[in-house]
Amino acid sequence: MQALKTVFATLLCVCVLSAHATDAPLTIAPHQLPQPLLEQYAKNKPDLGRYGHCAAGFDSRTDGLKMAFSCAIYVRLSAQGERLAVSLCNERAKLLKVKAPCALIVED
Repeated sequence: MQALKTVFATLLCVCVLSAHATDAPLTIAPHQLPQPLLEQYAKNKPDLGRYGHCAAGFDSRTDGLKMAFSCAIYVRLSAQGERLAVSLCNERAKLLKVKAPCALIVED
């Protein structure tokens, strides 16, 4: 009976810990972006500051209506900037009916 309680407690702990785990956002390097998104990123990059981030999602490399882009500039924490950029990009992608998920733009 004690072994059963121990197994149950262990499984409960694993479930609780896995529920709190968050998946890291998808990432993309700037050189992998289509030219229009790369230009937007280059324009916004000086304003990002220490904690700002940008995210992009695209279905087509040429059709501007199939691209979503967003930056989080005035944030206090890097993680907050990452989440906000991806969240705003996903909202924009939903409005534009872009099927590809937004990815955080990360320089090497």
